[in-house]
Amino acid sequence: MRIMTGIGCLLLLAGCASTAEPAAPAPSPTAVAAPSPTRTCAVAELDDKQVTFPGRTGAPLGAYVLGAGNVTLVLAPQAGATGCSWLAWAKRQAAAGFRVVAFDFNGEGRSRRVETGRNSDDVAAAAAYARAGGGKVVLIGASRGGTATLVAATALDPAPDAVISLSAPAEYGGESAQAAVPGLRAPVLYVAAKSDWAFGRDAQAMYDATPAPGRRLTLVAGVQHGTELMVNTAEGTADAVKAVDDFLATAH
Repeated sequence: MRIMTGIGCLLLLAGCASTAEPAAPAPSPTAVAAPSPTRTCAVAELDDKQVTFPGRTGAPLGAYVLGAGNVTLVLAPQAGATGCSWLAWAKRQAAAGFRVVAFDFNGEGRSRRVETGRNSDDVAAAAAYARAGGGKVVLIGASRGGTATLVAATALDPAPDAVISLSAPAEYGGESAQAAVPGLRAPVLYVAAKSDWAFGRDAQAMYDATPAPGRRLTLVAGVQHGTELMVNTAEGTADAVKAVDDFLATAH
């Protein structure tokens, strides 16, 4: 009887262990770019919308292009994600009258891998591709893509017409957005969730260091990160979406 009771207890514990939520990590003093849950993009509707263009290091970068319009949104993905992590939001922006170029970083998704180059080089290459289509160019990056976008934006000539950073860490992959943003010449919007580790603090610090006219900062409630701020329905995302929509309205 005791043996059966012990087995039952073990089974009960095993069942509980399989459904229990993992313990939340302790807050980090330094923002580290977090991966997106969306890692692949096998979507038939994109088959005829895939493009490639030369990267700054010579190897081609892959992307998809949606919509048409006088303003092109260049979307840089967060760590562990490809341009497909933007798909739901990209489709909404295309329907709203924007042209959207969502690319994959070097060695990820459909982009060929090379051992040299920086993430900001890939953003610059995507911006050049977008600029060749005419009209205005807005650079938008999520997390590590935001860091790369901010760094690239300070070196582009012509400068982008606007920049949006979603949960960008101040530093990532050997590049410092914190050091770069004093050189920004384009209007910029920083968006982050207040409880998303140190990303809100980094957004505030970069906003404070940005001299560009038209700079904006939106810190929202919740813990949503990167592209989740645009596609999730959790706390704070409605405010994030409104901030981005209002900012983009000035780019038309």
